[in-house]
Amino acid sequence: MKRLLITGGSGFLGSRLAQLATASGRWDVYPTFFNTPIAHPNAIRLDLRDRAEVEKTVKELKPEAIIHQAVSNRNGEHVAAIVPSARHLADAAIDVEARLIHVSTDCVFDGESPPYTEESPVAPANPYGAAKAFAEGLIASMMPEALIVRPSLIYGFDPVDKQTGWIIDGIRKGETVRLFTDEIRCPVWVDTVALALLELAGTRHGGLLNIGGQPLNRWDFGIKMLSCLGLTPGPNVIRSTIAESGLKRPADLTMDTSKARRLLRTRLLTVEEAFEGFRSRRPVRS
Repeated sequence: MKRLLITGGSGFLGSRLAQLATASGRWDVYPTFFNTPIAHPNAIRLDLRDRAEVEKTVKELKPEAIIHQAVSNRNGEHVAAIVPSARHLADAAIDVEARLIHVSTDCVFDGESPPYTEESPVAPANPYGAAKAFAEGLIASMMPEALIVRPSLIYGFDPVDKQTGWIIDGIRKGETVRLFTDEIRCPVWVDTVALALLELAGTRHGGLLNIGGQPLNRWDFGIKMLSCLGLTPGPNVIRSTIAESGLKRPADLTMDTSKARRLLRTRLLTVEEAFEGFRSRRPVRS
């Protein structure tokens, strides 16, 4: 059985990716973690900032494929780790001739010139996006055959994603929850992203690939998620705008996902389709 190394196995996407990869029976799965131990028989503690540790781990494991999606947190320490972790993994992947899939983000764009294709020039609007964009360029220069995947906002139902969890907590506490009507993303179900990554791990596709669902503003997305979960927004959930918040955020990160729709067997689902798939307790495939 082929070995698959998954970085960030304790995270929202990484944990689901490890679950689905293990359940598929097609991969011998090795998820990594750093601060938060995970209940997986092949779990590996790995500091991705440590070049020697990464090199040793990959050399000993000799995985056929590596999916690098760790370091997605936006705090300063994690942002600072984005570039070195990408460099260390690319070096290690080259040494053992492993397939490398690097998970990036739609935040490499500034939201001023949508829709964004794989050929659109990056123009990050914040340090997180800038680090991710730099890591993309680094991976592409070191391993032209590697695949760089840009998912949009990733959500889930059980457990819910952080954004939806924040809305639910606000409703329960009676706090004011402001959802922007002028910030647009292409929310994508965590199972969709995980299945797409596993499908791609078994191919030789390289370059860039956008993955996302239908374009939705934060208000519409939040209301759809609450509806799917059987929750009523209430008067404390209100419409707002980026301008009213005073925050600096990309306004419209709509991505053109036509390439992924042509390439993948895994379907890129709407929120409603994803919820039906979740309710049936099985991933939705074409």
